[in-house]
Amino acid sequence: MYYRHTLKDKYVYPDRSDEHMISVKHLRDTHFDENFEYLPKGFWHKVKRGLLWIVLNLIVFPVATIRHGLKIHGKRNLRKHKKEFKKGAITICNHVFMWDYICILKAIRPHLQYHPGWKTNFEGPNGPLIRWVGGIPIPTDNVRAMAKFQKAIGQVLQEDKWLHFFPEGSMWFFYPDVRPFKKAVFKYAARYNKPVIPMAFSFRPRKGIYKLFGNNPLVDLNVGEPLYPDATLSIPEATEKLHQEAYHAVQILAGITPDSPYYNTDQNIDNYQKTM
Repeated sequence: MYYRHTLKDKYVYPDRSDEHMISVKHLRDTHFDENFEYLPKGFWHKVKRGLLWIVLNLIVFPVATIRHGLKIHGKRNLRKHKKEFKKGAITICNHVFMWDYICILKAIRPHLQYHPGWKTNFEGPNGPLIRWVGGIPIPTDNVRAMAKFQKAIGQVLQEDKWLHFFPEGSMWFFYPDVRPFKKAVFKYAARYNKPVIPMAFSFRPRKGIYKLFGNNPLVDLNVGEPLYPDATLSIPEATEKLHQEAYHAVQILAGITPDSPYYNTDQNIDNYQKTM
C-alpha cells in the first residue's frame, strides 16, 4: 500500500537527493586513511558483535517493532531462496528513518551483516555501536583509503557474508518516494556474482493508540524476490542492468507503480526533483 504523509512543514528535504538531512555531534577525530582498519577481526571485536546481537534480539528488535509499528512482508522470499544465499547476498533498501537498519536486521536474522556508512556517523555518539553492528566507514578525498575500503567490501563478499547498502546515499526522514540509486552498489554484485535482495519501506497512517505517540507514519518493510547479475554480460553492462532492475523493484515494493506520477525512471542524481 502506498501512503504519503502530510508532514511537509515538519521535514524539509535537501535539494540534492544524496545530501544528508541530519547533523551528528562530533565526539572524536578518526583518520579514515589507508592505515585504518575498515574490517576489524580481532577477538574482542567479535565478542562485542556477539553481545550486541543478543541485545538486539532481546531488547532492540521488540522496541523497534513497537516504536514504529513495524510489519515485515515477504520473508518467505528469504526462506524460499535460502540455498542461494548460503554464499552471501547483498540487501538494498530505501533509507528513510534512524532505525531502519535495525528493522532490516530483524527481517534477515539470523544474519548479522556488514554495511558501508557515512563516515561522520562513526565520529558521533553511536560510532562504536555502528562498528559492532557491521559498519564500514566510507572514506573520502583519499585514493589509497578508498582502495582499502573497497578491498574490505570485497573481502566481506569473498567470505560469503551478507552486505547491506542504502543506494540512495543518505537518509531522508519518512520520504515516501524512492530517490536515484548509486551505481557502484551494483558493480559489487556483478563483480562478485552475488544476488541482490531488494527491500523497501512503505508507510501507513497512525491509528488507534499509536495516535497518542507522535505523528510520524508507521512503517512496513517489504522484502522482494532476489535479483541476479547477468553472467552473459560484461561487468559494466551487468551493473547497468542490475541497477535499473533493482530501482524498479524497490519502487514496486514501496507501492509506486509505473503508472504513478511518483514513479521515477531517471537515475541521474543531478536530475532528480523532490516530490515533497
